[in-house]
Amino acid sequence: MFIRVGDHKKTVPALVLVPNLLTTLALCCGLASLHFALLKDWDKALAAIVLSGIFDVLDGAAARLLRVSSRFGAVLDSLSDFLAFGVAPALILQQWLLVPTPANGAEKPAKWLVTLTLVAVMTFAVCAALRLARFTSALDKPAPPHAPASPSPLKKPSMFFVGMPTPAGAGVALIPAFLLASDEVPQVLQVPQWAIAAWTIVVGLLMVSRVPMFALKGVRVSRRSTAPLLVVVVVLAALMLREPWLVLAGIAVFYVLTIPWAVLLHRRAKKRESATTPL
Repeated sequence: MFIRVGDHKKTVPALVLVPNLLTTLALCCGLASLHFALLKDWDKALAAIVLSGIFDVLDGAAARLLRVSSRFGAVLDSLSDFLAFGVAPALILQQWLLVPTPANGAEKPAKWLVTLTLVAVMTFAVCAALRLARFTSALDKPAPPHAPASPSPLKKPSMFFVGMPTPAGAGVALIPAFLLASDEVPQVLQVPQWAIAAWTIVVGLLMVSRVPMFALKGVRVSRRSTAPLLVVVVVLAALMLREPWLVLAGIAVFYVLTIPWAVLLHRRAKKRESATTPL
């Protein structure tokens, strides 16, 4: 199938547009999340971010499968990620969990808590923008003139991210929101606002840090682990139908717990690479 473009009678395969269409759907989901957050419909606002994450994964997979990429697609993807995983989570956290409001005629909230709330959401959104800007600008960086012909073991096929990916950062920052949205979490376990604000700042700083994080597309699984992994996926899918927010919170917590393991494996890989590099 081909699509006619302009008056120059140029045509492009329609399949080339699939990654950008998926990115646009992710962008629309981010806008929908903002809409539902302003209406204080928190379940739909969170669901829109999760759906945007699914489309974000699909557009990258489609681009690799179809072997198509463009500067336009990279910029569109960054803009979509900033809206869906930078602005939308910040708005949800600020409007739902971080707004210090007096209850039942209580005194006006402390100024330091109001200030901390503002600092938290701004730090998270700005760090998401900085990370995406760094990623997009790196696409234009020319290769070194004497770069080796073959990539290093660390860079094939990217087992590690540098810093926390923006979609993962959104999920990790929204752990308190996932827990609050779940009916299975008792109200006594609610985290105080200052702790949520501090957690949001930490997640934002992790996104612009140099800490290695696991990249799912670069992780390899042994053949023996395939069957148990499929069983785990089936169990998670079944639990998602029963308690989706609690499962998403558990997945985000598990990802955070893998950070020390990623740092350790990254250091070992660097040592092996330096040991095999000729002087």
